[in-house]
Amino acid sequence: MKVITLLPVKNEGWILRSTLKNMSDFSDHIIIADQNSTDDSLSIYKEFEKVTVIQNNNQNHNNSVRWQLLDFARERFGNENLIICIDADEMIQPEAIQFMKDHIVKDSTRSISFTFPWIQLWGTTEKHRADSVWKNNYKAIAFLDDGTVDYERKKVLNDHTGRVPKCMKEIKVDRFPLLHYQYIDLRQAEIKQAWYRCSELMSGNDPKKINHKYSVAKNDTKVVLQSAKKEWFKNLPTIQIQYDIETDWRYEEIIRWFDSKGIEFFEPLDIWHAKNLKEIFIEKIGRLPKPKKFPSWLVWLNTIKNIIKN
Repeated sequence: MKVITLLPVKNEGWILRSTLKNMSDFSDHIIIADQNSTDDSLSIYKEFEKVTVIQNNNQNHNNSVRWQLLDFARERFGNENLIICIDADEMIQPEAIQFMKDHIVKDSTRSISFTFPWIQLWGTTEKHRADSVWKNNYKAIAFLDDGTVDYERKKVLNDHTGRVPKCMKEIKVDRFPLLHYQYIDLRQAEIKQAWYRCSELMSGNDPKKINHKYSVAKNDTKVVLQSAKKEWFKNLPTIQIQYDIETDWRYEEIIRWFDSKGIEFFEPLDIWHAKNLKEIFIEKIGRLPKPKKFPSWLVWLNTIKNIIKN
C-alpha cells in the first residue's frame, strides 16, 4: 500500500515549499495538477523528488480536477493505495497518516474514508475560528482506494463538493487536525473570497445567494477566535507569509473583470470590505458601493430551519 497525495495547484508559491515539505514527510508520491501557474510554483515543484506534475487545463475552478488526479493515480500506481486529498494551503501531522495505515491493516473493509477536524487558522498560527460553520467542522480528506469507489462526476463551480468518494465506511479521527492556512493573511483571504464571488456572479448566480454562501468567510466583529494548540504543529514546517496584492493573480483577474464587465456589474457583491477593491470602486463611480444582502431576519430563519433539518 502506497500513500499517494493528490494536489490541485494554481499559483500557490506563497506557501508551497512548506506544504510540500509536510506532504513529502508522509507520501510515497505527490501528484500535482497544475492549472497554468504563472508564479514560482513550477520551479518549487522541482525541489521535491516525490512530485509528479500533470496539467489541469480547466479555465475555472471546479471539482473535475479531483477526478483527473484520481484517474492518473490509478493508472500510474494501481489500486489498494491510501489516497490523501488535501490542498496546497493545508498541513497535517505525519502521525495522522500512520494512524490511518495502522487502521487499514486491522480493518477488512475494502473502502474506508477518514475525516479530520478542519481548523481555520485566522490571521496568525496562534488563533483559529470557533464560530458558525467553523465550530466543530470536519473534512474527509483520505480514503483507501479499492478501485471501484468514485466521485459523482458532475461539475460544480469552485469545488464546494466532497474531496473523497463515498466509501463503505467512514472513520472520524479527532486526534489530528487538518490545519488550513488560507486565512493566515487576511488581506489575501479577502481577495481570494472576492474572486470566488465574482466568478460565481459571472456564471449567472444570484448575488444575494452568493453573498450568503460566502458570508462565513468574512472577517467581521462576529468572528469568535480560540487559541491554537501547540501540539497541532508538532513536526510541521513553519511558514513565512510574504503577500503582495499587486502580484496576486486573483487580484489581477478581478481588475480585468472590472474593466471588461464594468465595476457596477459587481456592485451587488459583498466584496468591498477589501480596501483595494473599495478604493477602486469609489475612484471609478464616485460613491460607496451598495451590496445586496438577504434581510437579517431571513438569514436567522434559514439558520433555524437548517438546525431543525439536521
